[in-house]
Amino acid sequence: MPEFKAYAVAESGDEAAPETIIETRTVIERTGDHFVEYHAEITNNGEQPVFLKKAVLFETSTLEDFAIGMPPYKVFRSGRHKNDMPGVFESGSEDERLEDVSLTVTESGDDVERNENRQVISDHLTLIQGEGGRILAITFLSCRDQLVQTCISLNGDAEISSLHSETLFGIRLDPHQTVSTESIRIAAVYDAEREVNEFAERRALRYGARNRRHPVVFCTWYYYGLTVSYEDVRTCLSIIRARNLPYEVFQVDEGWEVTLGEYEPNDRFPITMKQIAEEIREAGLIPGIWSSPFVAHSSASIWKTHPEWILKDRQGKPCLFAMNDTVYYVFDITDPTVDDYFRKLYHRFTSEWGYAYHKLDFTRAPVIFENALYHDPTVTLAQAYFRAVSAIREGMGEEAFFLMCGGLYDPVIGLVDAQRTGADVLSMWSSSINKGGKTAPYTIRQSMYRWYMNAWWANDPDALMIRRNPVMERNLRLTLGLLNDDEVRTELVNQFAGGGIMCQTEPLDRISDSRLLEIRHILPVLDRTVRPLNWFSKERFPFMMDVWIRKSDVHCVCLINWSDTDEKAAELDLSMLSLEEGKYAVCGFYSGLFQLHVEANETVRFGTIPPHGAEVIKVERMEDRPVVVASSGHYAMGAELRCLMIEEGMLHVVLDMALPIDTEYQILLPEPWRYRGEQIVRVHLNPENRECRFRLLES
Repeated sequence: MPEFKAYAVAESGDEAAPETIIETRTVIERTGDHFVEYHAEITNNGEQPVFLKKAVLFETSTLEDFAIGMPPYKVFRSGRHKNDMPGVFESGSEDERLEDVSLTVTESGDDVERNENRQVISDHLTLIQGEGGRILAITFLSCRDQLVQTCISLNGDAEISSLHSETLFGIRLDPHQTVSTESIRIAAVYDAEREVNEFAERRALRYGARNRRHPVVFCTWYYYGLTVSYEDVRTCLSIIRARNLPYEVFQVDEGWEVTLGEYEPNDRFPITMKQIAEEIREAGLIPGIWSSPFVAHSSASIWKTHPEWILKDRQGKPCLFAMNDTVYYVFDITDPTVDDYFRKLYHRFTSEWGYAYHKLDFTRAPVIFENALYHDPTVTLAQAYFRAVSAIREGMGEEAFFLMCGGLYDPVIGLVDAQRTGADVLSMWSSSINKGGKTAPYTIRQSMYRWYMNAWWANDPDALMIRRNPVMERNLRLTLGLLNDDEVRTELVNQFAGGGIMCQTEPLDRISDSRLLEIRHILPVLDRTVRPLNWFSKERFPFMMDVWIRKSDVHCVCLINWSDTDEKAAELDLSMLSLEEGKYAVCGFYSGLFQLHVEANETVRFGTIPPHGAEVIKVERMEDRPVVVASSGHYAMGAELRCLMIEEGMLHVVLDMALPIDTEYQILLPEPWRYRGEQIVRVHLNPENRECRFRLLES
C-alpha cells in the first residue's frame, strides 16, 4: 500500500492556519500487505484558537498505485441520509447510473435534488474496481465523532480526476488542544462482499448493535396522513381484533398532535393519548407513536420558554426546515440543556402514556444547515447528534423499540432498533411529478443497496401499500393505490428482501381481501440474512436478492424485472449462491414449477417475469426429509412452518402463523415414503386447522 499522510484544514481568523501552528500526525492502527487502518491526531500548537474545518485522511489523483486494474472504473457510492441515492456508476459514462448517484430524493420523497457539480459524494463506504483488477475499498471504522465522506471528482468526460476522504469537524480548536479523527481503512481486495460484511460486523461489535427485533407494524400514515383521527384508529383496531390480523404494533403516525413541538392530541382526538395507548393494548397490540423531536412549529410553546434553543444562521435568523407545506424551527442540538427536554419528552411518551414503539421523523434537520451558527463551537455535529439521540434513548428506556427515520446513520449505531433505508414510498410504480417518473424503483433500490445495515439495526424499507384505489380521497395523494398485480409482487418482495421489520398501511374497512391477504407471502417475519447478488455490476437497479433463512438453511432468491415493456427470464445460476456440493430442490413461487436433484453449479429457468413483476426461487438441499416444492403461502415455501417432519411413519405439519385464508403446500416425501401411492402430498392449512398428520407407507 502507498504511504498515507493526513492533513488538517483550519482557519486562523480569516486566513488558513499555518502548518507550524496546526500539527497533524498520522497514527497507524493496523496494517498488512493490502490494507492499512489509521487515524490522525490534530494539535493546535499556537496561542490562539483556530477554526478546524476538516481533516483529509486520504487523497490521490491516480488509482494506479492500488493495482485495481484499468479504467473504466465501477464505483459504489453510499449516502449519509436515507434520501441519498446509493448505487454503482461507471467512470467515463454519462448515463442514468451516474445521474442517480448524483441526486438526493427530497425529504417528502416526491422530488429529487441534483448535485450539479462534477463530484460524487460517498459516505462511510466507497468501492472502486477497474477492469480485471482488485477493488479499492475505503471504509470508516469509527463514526461517533465526525461526519465522514469520500469525494470523487470527475472531469468533463466523467472520468475520475481525483478523490479524497475526509472527516468534518467544524469546531473551535483551542491552544494546545488535540483531537482525533475517525479511523479509516484503505484496502485493495478481491472480494467486495466480504469486505462490506466485515466492515458492517466490525461496527456492529464496536458499538453494540441493536438488531434483535423485527416487529410487524400497522402504521396510519400512508393512507390517513395528517387527516388521521381517533375514529380512524378505532376502526382499524376493531378490524385487526375481529379478524385476528397478525400485526404486533399499532403505530399512530403524524397527525395526532396539535403541531410539531406541541405534543398534545388535537381536536380529532377527543381522548388522551394515554387512553388511546390503553385501547391499543386492549386490542392485543403494542402501542406506537410518531414524533419529530428536532423540529417544532414557530407557534409551539417550547420556543416561548426557550427561545435560545432555536438554531439560527450567521445573520441571526432561524434556520427553517420545510415539510408538508409548512416550515419549522430547528433545535440547536449542540446546546446540552436541550438534551434534558428530549429526555423528559420521551419519558412522558413511554412511562406516562404507555407507548413502547417510537417512530422519530425528520431527524436530519439539525445537521443540514451549512450557514448555521451553533451554540457550542467546540462540539462536532456528530458528537452533538449522538448525545441528543442518547438522551432520547434514556428517556424512552432500553426496552422501547426505537425507529429512526430520516436522520444520520453513523452516530446512532447501538442506540436505535430500526432505521429507514429509503425515501417515502407511494402506492404507485411511477408518477409524472415524482423522481423523473420513477417512484418504486428508486425507493426499492435505496433499500436494496443498504442491505449491509441490517448488521446495525433492523432495516425499514417503509410501509407496504397494496390496496386498489384509483380515486384520490381525503384530498391526499397517499390514499391512491395504483399498483397492478405484478407491481404488488415486487412491493412484497421488497419487504421480504429488506431483511428487517415489516410495516403496512391500509384502510382496513375498505381494502379487498384479495389485496390485504397478499401479506401472507411475507408473514411471519423470519430471521433472515439478505444480500444483493448483482449489486456491483453495470445494472442500473439490482434485480437479484438472496434471502437466506438461517434456521432451515434455505435460500429464497428474489428476482425483479425493472423493464417497463419487456418480459425477463426467471433464471438463476446456482453457483452465485456458493452452495456446498449436493443435490437441491429448486422451486419457483409464482410459476409453481420445480426441479429436483439440481447440482450446485447448474442454471435453472422458470418461465418469464412480466414488466415490473417479480419471482421468488427457493433453493433447498435435498436430504432425507420432506421438502415443500410449491405453496400458495409464504415466500419461504415451507421454511416458515413450525414443524415439517416425518416421525414414526407419520408426516407432521404445523403452521406457525395463519391469516384468514386457506394455504396449500405441496410436499415432496423422501424415499421410500409415499402417501396413497404418491410422493407429493397436498396439505391445506388455515386458522382453524393449523396442524395435520398423515400416515405414510414405505414403497
